[in-house]
Amino acid sequence: MSSKLRYTYTGQPALKEKFVCNDIACDHHGRILLIDVFNHAVHLLREDGHFLQYVLTEQSPLKWPQSLGLHGGTLWVGCQEGVVRVYKYSDEKC
Repeated sequence: MSSKLRYTYTGQPALKEKFVCNDIACDHHGRILLIDVFNHAVHLLREDGHFLQYVLTEQSPLKWPQSLGLHGGTLWVGCQEGVVRVYKYSDEKC
């Protein structure tokens, strides 16, 4: 089996802090959810790696996200302070 790099995502240009991704998940449409630790956000990307939107941000409130889980319509985000936040996730096409 061989593999080929398809794209690299380094965060959005307007980020306040350095983009550091701690965890990743995909929905059933193939879209990619990425934890952004220092910007307190979850990024949603198309399957080709292009940014769609922020799913969660610091205003959600989301602080120091560390881990991510997605199953059906439920999104779990584990945060550094020992809290697991549970959100309803709608995976309708953007």
